[in-house]
Amino acid sequence: MPLIQGGPPEWIWERTADPLRWEVIPAKTQDVEDVVELRLQCGLGIMRLQFFSAAELQQLLRVLEEHLHAAVEKHE
Repeated sequence: MPLIQGGPPEWIWERTADPLRWEVIPAKTQDVEDVVELRLQCGLGIMRLQFFSAAELQQLLRVLEEHLHAAVEKHE
């Protein structure tokens, strides 16, 4: 899974055809805030996105639900 520069500060990983596996790992920040780490594994590469608060996860969920809803409507 090669790493390429997509223009500062963006990095883009070219995905292989391997199935995705998502993990949500509880963590804590230095100020004792409950946060999570999202791990996305595909083939040999693992991407870790850290320190998501509950509010940020809710926002991510809303974005995913909106995208999924739009995709389902498009195919109906």
